[in-house]
Amino acid sequence: MKKIIFSITVLAALAGLSACNSFLELPEVTGSVYLETVFSNRKDAEGMLWRTYHKALREGLPEGWGINHGTLASISGELSRGFTWHGTYPYTVSGPAIIPNSDGNIITACNFDENWEVIRSAFLVIQNIDSVPADELSDAMKSYMKGEAYGLIAYRYMTMFQRWGGVPKAVKAYAMDDDINLPRKSVEETLAYILELCQKAYDLLPDSWYDIEPGSADKWDGRLTKGVILAIKAKALTFAARPLFNSEKSYAEKFNMSGADNFDKSFISFGNYDPQRYKDAIDANLAVLEWCKNNGKGLIFTAGEGNVNSFEQAIDDYGRGVSDMYGAERILSFKVASTQSTQNNMNMGYNWSAYGYTEELSQRGILTNFLRLYRDRDGNDIDWPVVGESAPRDISDFGANIDKIEARFRVDVCVPGKFGRSNDGDPNWNENISYMGSFETDEANAANMIRSIEGRGIGVPTKFFYKAGARQWFEFPIFRVAENYLHLAEAYNETGDPANARKYLNIIRGRAGLPAVQTSDKAELRELIVRENALEFFEENHRYFDVKHWMLDEIGTEILGGPKTEISILRIGSNNTMDALVSYWDAFAFNQYWHPKMFLEPFNQSEVNKGIIAQNPGY
Repeated sequence: MKKIIFSITVLAALAGLSACNSFLELPEVTGSVYLETVFSNRKDAEGMLWRTYHKALREGLPEGWGINHGTLASISGELSRGFTWHGTYPYTVSGPAIIPNSDGNIITACNFDENWEVIRSAFLVIQNIDSVPADELSDAMKSYMKGEAYGLIAYRYMTMFQRWGGVPKAVKAYAMDDDINLPRKSVEETLAYILELCQKAYDLLPDSWYDIEPGSADKWDGRLTKGVILAIKAKALTFAARPLFNSEKSYAEKFNMSGADNFDKSFISFGNYDPQRYKDAIDANLAVLEWCKNNGKGLIFTAGEGNVNSFEQAIDDYGRGVSDMYGAERILSFKVASTQSTQNNMNMGYNWSAYGYTEELSQRGILTNFLRLYRDRDGNDIDWPVVGESAPRDISDFGANIDKIEARFRVDVCVPGKFGRSNDGDPNWNENISYMGSFETDEANAANMIRSIEGRGIGVPTKFFYKAGARQWFEFPIFRVAENYLHLAEAYNETGDPANARKYLNIIRGRAGLPAVQTSDKAELRELIVRENALEFFEENHRYFDVKHWMLDEIGTEILGGPKTEISILRIGSNNTMDALVSYWDAFAFNQYWHPKMFLEPFNQSEVNKGIIAQNPGY
C-alpha cells in the first residue's frame, strides 16, 4: 500500500494480538477483552489487518521463511550459497532440516508455523470486524476488509499448497474449547479450499481502491483487489496442473522412497493425470489478463504484441516492470517501509548498491550455472568459459560477451568493467559497489585457474532498483502480469496448442528484445518456456518451486543440486574498471545437495511428533 507502511512501531504495538507460534498451540490471548479492545475502533481494527498483511505477504522473503539470513535465490541455483553462518549454506550441504539448529531456527525454505498465525489473525478480522462502530467504519469498508482477510488466507493456502501439498484445513479462529487437532487434507481438498476462499474474497473485494472513500484518492493503493484474487487462483491451478501433483504416481512412488507404499499419496498427488487441469489453468490465467485490460494493468511493452523491442526499449520496459513500485505490471507487492535505514533484512538481502550495507550480501554473486541461461540479443547461447579449459581467457572476451548479452541481464546484474544498466551514471550503483566480483590478484593463481573467493562470481544483483537513485528500499513483486503470459504458454503447450504457446511465450521474449521462436515441437517449447521463466523471474522466488513442480530430469544434477561454478577474474589494482581486469575463467565452487524427498518441504518435527500431521516422505 502506498500509504500503508508496516513500521516497526505498528508491529511492536500489535505484537500481542496473536501469538500462535505453532499450529496446534492455542494463542496466548483469546478472551473478550482482546476482541472488544481491538475491534472497538477503526484504527485498531485496521492495525490488525495491516499486521496480517505484513506477515501474510512476506512468505519466502527475509524474516518470512525458515532460513535466518539470505534469500531463496541462494538455494535455487541462481546465486551462491552465502556465508557459512547463513542458513542457506548448510541447506546446500545437507538440505532442509526438521528440528531447530543451535540458533533455534528450522532450516527450510518456508515458515510453517507462521501460516497459522496469519490464518488465525485473518479469521479474527472476518469474525469481528462488524463490531467496529458504524460511524467509524462503513458497512462497505467492513465488507472489503472481510474480502481482504479471505484473500490473505487464500494466499497463504496457495503458498502452502506449493510447498507441502495437502495441509490441514482451518475454517475459523479457534477458541479454547474447539477441537484443533486438524489432520492433513488431500491435495484435491486443499486446492478446492483455495478456490472456495478465492471466491469468497472475489465476491467482496473491489477492482480498485482508488477514491474508495470520498477524498481518499490513492491512499489505499496496494490493498488486495479482485485482480489479486484472480492471480492467486491462476497460480494455484497452474501448480495443480504440473507433473508433481497431476500424476498417477506420487514422487515418492516414482523414486521408490522408503515408506511410499504405506503413505497416503493423496496428500502429495491427485493420483491421476487429468489434462483438464491445464485447461482450468488456461481459463484462470486468461481471466487475470482480462481483468488487467479492464483495470489499467498490463505488461509494459513499448513495441507491442507481435513485435520485438529494441535493446534500449527492452532495458526500460523490463526495468520498469520489475522496479516500478506502483507500475502497471504489478498486481501485488510486498510493501516495505520507506525508510532509508540500511540495517533491515530486506535491504541487506537485495540492495547491492554502495548506498546499502553490502557486507551481508557479499558472498552471493551470480553462479555461472545460471549465467549460461542468458542469451545474446539475437537469442543465441553465449560462449562462456568452462571448468577445465587449458588457460584463462583474455578479459576482452568477457567484455565482448557482456556487450552482446540480452537486456534483462544488464538490468539484473552489475559486472566489473561493464557495470549495469539499472542506474546509468550513478557510481554508487556501478563502479563503487564493493565485492562486485570474484577477484584474484596473484597471476600464478590465475594462470592455474584457482578459484578466488567463493560466492562473488561474475557480478552482483541489481534487480528491483531500476532508476532507484539513492533509494535503498523497494517493494518485492508478488504477482507480476508477465507470470500469467508464461503460465499460458506452458498450459497451451501441454494441451497440444503450440500456436497459442508460442504466442504468449513470444510476447515475453519480444518485450525482452529477443526474436520470436517458431518451433511447434512440444519438448522444445517446454524447454524454452522453462528457460524463459528462469530469466524473467530471476530472484523473484519462482525458480525453486517451478523446477520442482515440473519435475525436471536435471533438477538434482544441474539446477537445485549438483556442481556449482563461479567466474573468477584476475584484477591488477583495486578499481573495477576494464583497464584493471586482465583475464577470467570458470572455477568449481561447491556441490549442492539434492534428494527426491525435497520435491516438497518437510513439516516441523515438533508438529509431526504430536501424531496428527503426517510427515512428507523421506524426512
